[in-house]
Formats: sequence, structure tokens, C-alpha cells
Amino acid sequence: MLGETKQTRERRITSTRLRRLTQAYLTPAIQFQPMIIRTAYDKMDNIYYITHKLILDHQSATSGLFPRYSNCCEVGFVKDSIYCALACWASSTAYKRLDDDRGRQTELRQSAVKTMRGIMFCWMQQLDNLNHFKENNSPEFALHSCFHLHTGMALKESNNKNYGHLQMDLIALYLLALVQMTAAGIQVIFTHEEVCFVQNLVFYIERTYRTPDFGMWEKGTRYNVGERELHASSLGMVKAALEAINGFNVYGANGTSSSVIYVDIDGHNRNRTTFETILPRESSSKNTDAALLPSIGWPAFATHDPELYEKTFDKCIRRLEGRYGLKRFLRDGYRTELEDTSRPYYDEHETSRFQNIECQFPVFFSYITITAHLRGERDLSDRYWEKAKEVLVPSGEMSYLVTPECYFIDEEHMGAEKEKPNSQDFHPVNTWESGHHLWSSAIYLIALLLKEEYIHSTDIDPIYRHLPASQRPKYQNRHSVFQGSMEGNPVVQIVLIAESSRLQMMLSTYGISTQTSHDLEPIQIWPSWKMVKVFESLGKNEKLGLSGRPPRPFGVLDTSKIFKRFGDTILCYPLLFEVKDFYINSDPAVLINEIKLNLEFMSKRWKLTGRPTFCMVLREENMSGEYFNHMLDLLISLKNGYVSGVRVRVGRVHQLLNSGCMEHVDFATDDDDFDDFEELGDSDSQGISRVSIREVVEEDMEFTEHEYGCKSDNELYEIIKKHSIDSLRKVAFSIAVLSRRYGMGYIIDGENLELRMERVYRQACALRLWWIVRYCAAKLHKVMNSLAPGITNMLVRGKQ
Repeated sequence: MLGETKQTRERRITSTRLRRLTQAYLTPAIQFQPMIIRTAYDKMDNIYYITHKLILDHQSATSGLFPRYSNCCEVGFVKDSIYCALACWASSTAYKRLDDDRGRQTELRQSAVKTMRGIMFCWMQQLDNLNHFKENNSPEFALHSCFHLHTGMALKESNNKNYGHLQMDLIALYLLALVQMTAAGIQVIFTHEEVCFVQNLVFYIERTYRTPDFGMWEKGTRYNVGERELHASSLGMVKAALEAINGFNVYGANGTSSSVIYVDIDGHNRNRTTFETILPRESSSKNTDAALLPSIGWPAFATHDPELYEKTFDKCIRRLEGRYGLKRFLRDGYRTELEDTSRPYYDEHETSRFQNIECQFPVFFSYITITAHLRGERDLSDRYWEKAKEVLVPSGEMSYLVTPECYFIDEEHMGAEKEKPNSQDFHPVNTWESGHHLWSSAIYLIALLLKEEYIHSTDIDPIYRHLPASQRPKYQNRHSVFQGSMEGNPVVQIVLIAESSRLQMMLSTYGISTQTSHDLEPIQIWPSWKMVKVFESLGKNEKLGLSGRPPRPFGVLDTSKIFKRFGDTILCYPLLFEVKDFYINSDPAVLINEIKLNLEFMSKRWKLTGRPTFCMVLREENMSGEYFNHMLDLLISLKNGYVSGVRVRVGRVHQLLNSGCMEHVDFATDDDDFDDFEELGDSDSQGISRVSIREVVEEDMEFTEHEYGCKSDNELYEIIKKHSIDSLRKVAFSIAVLSRRYGMGYIIDGENLELRMERVYRQACALRLWWIVRYCAAKLHKVMNSLAPGITNMLVRGKQ
């Protein structure tokens, strides 16, 4: 274990003998007499003294980090440091109510700032890791969870791939603490480079739903064999962090649009869906885990579903609670006398030895106390506060009580405990050896401040995470916010865009009102990949070498926003309607079904303020043939305002802008040159010509590609130049043969073969000649752009 020397390990193994020799250490907490406090100043001075002795005295003067144990002077742990910073910040807010704080409020507040900035400095030394992780989510590029306590540099012994640095909940906790402190008026972020770094931390955690990590305990699966898995506790913390930082200005109330943080709403939704799917379990190997308590309660409050919360909380208490605290998870061998600390991993099936003798961690009594207090459950809060006080122990050299890291059972009493759980006495780990546990002390101190009414709920939760989103007050400086005052599913706004004036006129005869790109001016219509290109500059910083947002495709929720860029209003249509996507969407039956599914999905999963806007592109090829009546029925249902159980509103774009969700793309560079949506036939830049909507009789279906391989170049030239729509099969074979001889870059009459094959592909899609479509797609090496998001959605929803 990092931060534990060989000498300390040997002394910990013999802790039973030392405990028996040190009877004073075993003095019951109830017999300990605290000092008498009289005035408000005396009370606050006592809090200041406790904060200093328990926490601040152990902060590194150079890096601002904190060790895990008070006697450790080499390793600083990021997660422990964040909780220590939260405790210092909470103590500083208590001084706001005194007329003369003697500078102590500033001292405590700035100590928290130093820690938050120290952590940021440590991570900024690993920018290469950050860039690589955004691309492949490999654990070897994870930001480290511990550093040298005084230099802030990476530890040599922690560089090996076996150490559990990949902890998505750790990054999320940092972002959540950053938002809470900034919302309270504390300046943590100073420069534009730091804003870009924070934005990249958001990119780092956005794909937690598909990134197995080592979890809160740095162990991975419960078997501790070095394997990672998805943890509900990590997903919950990430969900909360994304909601908190979405549209948040990290410069505070005086910041500009350049310091606003953006969140991928589709990424948030996938994390949320996966989180709610796994609960009340922790992971595939852990039936439950105490790590869920900080996730569903303070500081994350990741779920406000009463049924889901109660089911998860009750399961944790029922399975894990003991007389002295909560077990981390079932069959956890950490700190037990049977654990072999010389090995980083356990042997196969070794965890069965720890059943019913797991150590109990009293810090979770303090977690429950804080959560229940913020949720207004005072009886529950009082009950667990009494339990938290009962397990305190004297600190040894100092005249106050501390929360021990855990309680363990003697090896000689393990047999009786296994036969009858909670029948034997457990003993606290000896704080004389490694010192007191700073993380546990920090959580207890926050609970003390709340229960003694030195601070209020909003002092440690100024962004009101403890309230459902619909009950939180509105913040004027937020550029985007999750569901303000709206209850229930929203109305989905529908914009019908006809790709040509001819199609617009045809639909108007059936009473369907549409708009073309010319009707929309100055509003622009973009495919989603163009906006993805714009977002690549988000978080990019040449001075730091940060690459910005990875080219991840936009999902249907992201394309449901209305974008503002340099004064221009832009609508994006989903991947479903992109002509560059795979040919499956050219099938009207598939298209109709996908439209209905997308509308249902948007209605159920939309959580932003404002209505979602669904931009539906109508193409001539989809409004012809046997499926015309089916498409027309869909359009009529949309016009009537109700389809597949979803309330919709079809209207002209200018009528829907005010009620939509507006996203300001102020970070974009002005040198991006993108074309607007064009009517079919206005441009031949993609090599696609107007297709006559009629039945096509294919000539000579008997010939094969092999036969065309025997033809001369001149014969093939003539077939390709003629390009008869009645003989697309011949044209496709001719292009394929010439491409084998000269490559796809070979030019005929000013066009290369790849562009000509693309034209054949699009015409075959329009005419639904599926054999030719599949043939051309194979020759063009086409891959379904929406395949990865589609598979991701299936996995997120837990489908096989």
C-alpha cells in the first residue's frame, strides 16, 4: 500500500499486542471529558483548533496536498485531499457569521483553494496522459490518484500499470468540489489555460459509462485480482459532476462566455441510464458497496428518484452496517489480520476467508448524518450522529477525539464472529502507528459543523444538489442548466425541412407545410458532423498542448439544441438524416421506425431547460414508392400533435426559437468555413445528380463483374461516361474494374472514380436497388457512422 513503510506494516501486523499493552488507548469515548465551551467565539475557536490539529497541520506547504494518515510524510492522495479541502472550506463558512473572524475565515478558505489548485497543478504535469486517454480510455494513461506529497510529481512506484489510478469518481469529485466552491464565491480558476484544462477533465469523464475503472477503493472487482469493472458509484459521481458543471462559469459571477464549461448531453444521458440500470447493485461482482452512499447522497446526490434511492440505501444498510460502522463491501479483506499486505492482489477464491470478518468503517456514519441532514430527515440524521460519536477514540497525543479509519476483529475471535455476525467486539486501528485518518476526520468535521448549526445546508451545497432539479433556484450566469421548473416529459418541437422546392410543393397539396433552406434564411441547417468539427476547438490550447474535444459524434439530444455561433442561428439534423451515413436509413420503413424511436427517446430523456427541437429532413427518395402513404401518415400524425405517445408541435422555425434550448457556441474559431444545407440539384459537389422518381427496369441481370474485367479501357470509359440510370449495375462494375487497374483516384472527364461510384451508390439508394447499394458500399469501404453510437446505446440500456 502506498504511503505505508515496511516498518509501519510490521507494526500494524502486531497491532493486537500493542493494543493490549496500551490500555489508555482503549478508554471508551464516553469517559473522555471534552473542554467546556461557553461563547460563540469560544465555539468557533474550538472548531478552528480542531481543524488545524486534525487537518491543516498535515497539509504540504508546497503542493497543498494532504497525506492519507497524519504520520505519513511522502505520499499525497488526491481524494483525501479533496475531502480535506471541503472540510477547510466548510469551517471557513462558519466564520462568516462572526463580526470579527480575526482573519481565520480567509486562512481556512485559502487553504482549501491551495489544495484545489495543487491538485490541478499535479494533473497538469500529465497532459500527455490526458490527451491519450480522451482517445482510447486506456488505464495506462489515467490521471494519477496520488503524488509526492511535497513536490507534486508522479511517484515512481505508482507508475506501474498494476496500480489503480483509473478512478472516474475521483475526477468527478474534483469537478463537483470546484463548482461548489466557485458557486460560493471562491476563486479557484485564474487563467484561460486552466479553463481549457477543466474542460478537458469533462471530456475525460464523459465516457465513464463505457470505461471500467478501479472504483473508490482502488481495487477493481471485489476479488482484487487487478481487473476493472463498471461501478455505479463512479457513474453516479460522474453524472452529478456533469450536471453541476454544465453551462457553469468557472470564473464565477464575473466571468465571461469564454470561461463557460460545456457538457455532452448525450454522454450525460448514457451515464445516467447506466447508473440507474446498475442500481441498487454496485457492479457485476459487488452486490452492494458503501461507496454508493456518497454517490446517492452527499456530496453527489446523483439520484432523486425516491424508490431508487430507498432501495439502494436500504440495501447498503441491511448488508453492510455493523456496530462500529459500515463494511466497504462483502468479503473485503482490507485491514483484516488475515490480509497479506506484501501482495498487491489476492489469490483466486481468497476473498472467501474474509466473509463476516470484514473491517467496519465509522466514516460512513458521518456520511449518512450529512446526507440525512441535507434531505431534511432529522431523526435519521440524529440517530447516525449518535452512532458516529460513540465510535470516536482519543487521538493519542492530543486532547480530543477522532474517527478511526476502521474497526477490526482479533484473529482469535474470528471463528465466533463468522458463526454469529456482530456478536464479537471489534477494535479500532491504532492511531499511534500511522496517525489518524484524515479523510474520516474531514467528513466527521463537516458533520459536526452541520449538527452544531455552525453552518447550514446551503453553505456546503450552494448549488442545491440535495434538491431535485425542478426545485433548485435559477442562476442567471449559467449558460445551460438541467431542467429548471419543468415537470413531466417535454413537448418535442418538430421542424420539417424539404430538400427541394419541388418536394415542398408536392407535400403542400396534402396539407403538410414544410420549409426549404432558402425559407429559413438567415437560420442555417447543418448536418451534425459539421457541428462536431466546430466543437473540436472546445478546450483546445496550444500553450498546454491540449487537443480539445475528441471527434465524437453528436447524439439525438445534442442535435436537439439550437446553436448560436457568431450571431448566426444554426439547427442540426441528426445522423439519421445524413446522406453520408450508411444506406440502411435509405429504407423508408427503417427511417419511419427510427424517427418514432428518436421522438420517444427525446421525450423521456430530455433534461435541459427549454424544449428539444427535432430537425426532420424530408428527401424525395423517401417520399416515393410503396412507402409514400406510410410517410404521409407519419407527417399527418406529427401535424396533429401526437405520435407514438409523444406530444409534438410542428411549426416554422422562427415560431419555435423562443421555446427551444439555446446553446451559445462562443468558443468557436471564426476561420471555420462550412457550407449551409443545399437543395438537391443546387450543387453537384458530392457527385449526386437529381434522380427521377420512377420505376427502373435494370438491363441484363445476368452479367458478372468478372465478365467486365475482360473489357478494354475504352469500352469501360464509354459505359461510365454514358452513366445510364437504367444500367447502374454496369456502371458500378465498370468503375470497380478500372479502380483495380488504376485506383479510385483515376479521373474521367474531370471526376475521379470514387466520386462516380458515390453517385451510383446514392442513385441506387434512391431507387432502392439494394444489391447495387451493398456492392457500392463495399467498394467504397463505407462504415455506418451511427454504428458506434447505436451499439453504445444498446450496451448502455443493458441489452444483449
